[in-house]
Amino acid sequence: MEEQKGFEIISLIQNEHTNYLEKHDVLNKLILGLLDKDEPWKDIKEFLEFFNNVILEHFEDEAEVIKLLLHNNGLTEEGTKTVNTVLQEHSNIIKHINQLNSTGKIYTPLLREVKEDFIANAHELIDIVTKHASMEDLEFFPLARNLLSKSELEQLKNTIETKHSN
Repeated sequence: MEEQKGFEIISLIQNEHTNYLEKHDVLNKLILGLLDKDEPWKDIKEFLEFFNNVILEHFEDEAEVIKLLLHNNGLTEEGTKTVNTVLQEHSNIIKHINQLNSTGKIYTPLLREVKEDFIANAHELIDIVTKHASMEDLEFFPLARNLLSKSELEQLKNTIETKHSN
């Protein structure tokens, strides 16, 4: 029972993937409808806010897990590869988010190629994030559960709770 409490914080972070997957279809429909809309700003804003707020905050939580894993003596070469893959994918996803933010600033219904570019990049971002979440569920979170001690998990819990309460 006590051991289960240690996994609680990792499960809490991982469960954010479920929230993303629930939003996945909504985001896809939102993007599909942009091509024919004359006033798409509300939808674009909703899409960008989700990635700028929810996904980036989630990455900050995962960064706390990564810090603990990188300082863990039990981290194997394979575990290091997993952590590095997560970091590289986060960087790639952030790059895509920033690109969409830039495109979103110049988005205009009058320029069809800008619309099409935004829509294509948005679909690509959705696909990348979905694959990334799956990889983390299969490799990253089990690694964290196996390596992090009860005191590290408690430290992680306190750090994240403090950050989210501010």
